Order: sequence, then structure tokens, then C-alpha cells
Amino acid sequence: MSQAHASPFRSAFLALAALWAGSCTPDAPTGNPPARQPSSASAPLDPTLADRFRPGFDPRSDALPAPRRGGKVVIHVEALPRQLNYLLDNSGVTRRVLQELHGTLVARDLFTGAHRPQLAEDWVVEDTLVRRDGRRLYGELVEQGDAWRVVPRSAPGHALSASIDVAKADVARIERGTVYTFRLRPGIRWHDGAPLRVEDFLLTWRLSKIPQVRCDEKRFEFEHLVHAEQLDERSLRFFYDRQYFGAAAVFEALIPLPAHVYDLRDPQHPQARPDASDAELAQHVNEHPANRRWIGVGPYRLVEFGDEHLEAERVDNGWTAEDAGWYAAIRWRQITDAALAYRALCAGEIDFTSRLLSDDYFRAGSDPEFTSRAYVGHFYTPRASYIGWNLRKPQLADARVRTALALATDWDGYVQGFYRGLAQRVTAEWFDGGLDYDRELAPLPFDVARARALLAEAGWYDRDGDGFADRDGVPLALEILTQAGSRSGEVFLQRYQETLAQAGVRLDIGAVAWPVLI
Repeated sequence: MSQAHASPFRSAFLALAALWAGSCTPDAPTGNPPARQPSSASAPLDPTLADRFRPGFDPRSDALPAPRRGGKVVIHVEALPRQLNYLLDNSGVTRRVLQELHGTLVARDLFTGAHRPQLAEDWVVEDTLVRRDGRRLYGELVEQGDAWRVVPRSAPGHALSASIDVAKADVARIERGTVYTFRLRPGIRWHDGAPLRVEDFLLTWRLSKIPQVRCDEKRFEFEHLVHAEQLDERSLRFFYDRQYFGAAAVFEALIPLPAHVYDLRDPQHPQARPDASDAELAQHVNEHPANRRWIGVGPYRLVEFGDEHLEAERVDNGWTAEDAGWYAAIRWRQITDAALAYRALCAGEIDFTSRLLSDDYFRAGSDPEFTSRAYVGHFYTPRASYIGWNLRKPQLADARVRTALALATDWDGYVQGFYRGLAQRVTAEWFDGGLDYDRELAPLPFDVARARALLAEAGWYDRDGDGFADRDGVPLALEILTQAGSRSGEVFLQRYQETLAQAGVRLDIGAVAWPVLI
């Protein structure tokens, strides 16, 4: 049987709308204003609009109340993190909490998908030229007839003092966007008062290279960052060993760790030991109490890590007013069931949930009592759901088979039936509504007849009259695993089982717990 999991081939993508509800009480301070809903769920998002979340609000014509600071917001989360060291805990809730408690070199703009500075003040990206003798040069590469000109663009500490030309005959290859030089924002302090340093970023990178550090879920992200160096007190440079389309996104995940807290070899560590081994350093990091008693650099610091909630308060640690947060305090409250979270919102126990069931979403939006004190809206998440096939299975070796599986998927029916038109079909895994998304590339249609024809071309058709395609006496039978308890997965796969059967493919469905699935 073939099992579905992450693989080099994704047969289709679906951008899901995150359905949410939030209170709109008069005493709540206004931060980034809630935004206008697209006029149609299938209409393209306009990333140039400053506000796109609040139904009925048009930032081009409607006015918002003046923002003011203060108050406390209670946010629903479906689970609490085990700890807050993102190098060790790769959970989604950890990422969400750290957006307030911590920071990264670069962050993704929610509206355009573009990267913008966060803990970095600015950065320069350069290319690598690899000579036939193996030597590597980096800088801006400019084609000059029969030569490549290497122009040094980053400072300080560039290996080249001036531009040089290299004959194309001497060039083995060029690699675009492989050297990143960052300059840190000045004045940012850790929550214990220590200044943010270059060493704090280099520590995370070094720890990712130590096998004993329990970061296997994150280690692969830094695999091709093969060298890093400090240039001065505020500047550092990273080198990739190859060209990589997601190079910039890696620095979203390279969160700094306070070297004076975690690094036994750091002179500022209270128990500094310059000769500490990798194994000793790994154990120190893996078991450090600061993994839960988090010391971050964000505009909010952790004040309570309880069994049912986390709480943070705004702190003055060097962020500018526009980046410092609007609320005086944030509480993340754990409610494991989405229906219970909705009831807690209605009762005024929480202020925001992004785990709204579709039935509750549409019911709330038409309930005058609910809309008098809260509102619902949706936004599109920067990732897409997909079907992943295991290409090691011989049945899936032929691209015609994989295309047939995509053609036999009734995505539009699923979107209309389960999401009531709020989800969108997309053609890229990293959909975010940004300007770089190719909307001219149409997704494959739902076409069972064409799917059957492609399977027949690949040698898969019903030879024994049982209704399912076979070849060499082997039926075309596949298995898909989904998360146990996932209503969306259950509904989708039941329909997919039906449409695949129409194409001559037998599908078996298995449901397992999330840790087993991944």
C-alpha cells in the first residue's frame, strides 16, 4: 500500500481560510485594525490594502477610531507549548507565542509575504562565483561579455577590497543569493537587561550543528548554512553552500539564544567554561530552566507559565513605539476543543480565537446578539494543505498516474461543501496572497474521464472486472493517513475515496494521532 506523507510530489494545494472571532468591546485598545473582507471568497486578495480582515470595512473609505495602548487581551490556543526554546520545540503554538515574546533577524510581512527587518536593521544579499579551481568569490555578479564581474556590496569585512573580473572560461558555476550580511538593530535588550549581541545568533547556528542538541525538527533548516562569522559588534555574515529558493526564510527560524545564559563557553556566562565539550553544551541547552522561564528580546516578557495559560506583559527593552505592542498584557489560554473556545468567547472569557468551526463561523456572523459585542472574519494562512504521495512506491513512479490522482480530486466540491466557499485552490505550497504568487497558473480541473484515460496510458486499467485498475496482476490500491479526529480530513477523504473509485483507484483511509502521522 502507498502511504501519504510529505514527499517531493504534491498533487494539489488548498489555501485554507483561518476562521476567527474577536471581541469588539469599547474598552479594547486598537492595534493593527481589523480588515476588510474580500467581496467574494474566490476573489483574488489585494495585498496592497492596508487592512483586509474585518468584514465590511474598506480602508479606502472607512475610518477607524484612534488607536490607544493599554488593557489585556486573552487569546485562545488549542495547546500550550512544552517550552519556549524554538530550537527545541517546533510547535505552531510556540511560534505564535514567540511572535510577541521574541524576535528574528527578518519577519514576513503579513500582507505582501515579503521579508522585512526585525532584529536586523538591514541586510545585503550577495552571490557566489565558484571557479574551476574550486575557489569561491562572493559579491554582486554582473555579466561583462566574456567575464563575470564580482562587485563587493556588503560591509564591513568583505573578502574583496575592489571589484574583479573572472573569465567565464574559468567559472564552474554561479550561485545566486548565497551570502547574507546582517546589521543588527541597535539598543535591543534581553528581558534580563543584557544587550542583544551577534554571539546570540551565532550560538543558535552552532548548536544546530551539534548532534546531541535535541533539535532534529529544526536542524535540517540550517544544513546548508555552512559558515557564519562576526564582522563587528553589530554585523554578522552567513554563507550557503548552494543556491536555495528559501534562503531568506531560514533566517525567520534562526532565533537568537542569549549566549550569556545558554553558552558555557561564553565569557559572560555565570559558570563559563571555555573548554566545555559539545556534549556538555548540548546537555546544558537541552535541560536549561530558561527553556520554560523564557528570556526573550520581544516587546513582551513572560511573567507566568501555568498549566492552563501563559501570560506576558509589555516591557521597555529598546523597541520603537510602532513595534512595541498595543496591549499592556497578553494571556494565551488553553482550550483544547474549538466548540468550547467559541462558547468561551460568547461568555466573554476570551477575546480572540482563530479555531472557529465553520458552522459556528456562519452562525455567529448572522447572530445580532453576537455581533453586538464581537465579530467574525477570515484570512488566508501562508501555507497550504496538500496530498503528499510516497514516490518510493512503484505505483506512483509514473507522472501520468500522479496527474490522474490530482484530476480525480473534487477540490471545488470540497471547498463549497465543507468550507462554504471560503478556502481557495492554489498552485503553490507557500501561498500567502503576496505579489510573487502566479495567479495565471491555473490548477488542474476535476476530470475523472481524463484521469481514467491517463491511467490507461500508463498501463493501469480494469482487466479482471472488479471495477479497479490493475497491472501485472496488481491492483492500483493506495492508502492515505490522516490525523485522527480531523473533521476536515475525514470529509475530504470520504469524497476522495468515491471519486478515485470512479477513476478505477482503490483508496484505503487510516487515521492516526498527529505525533504518529509526522
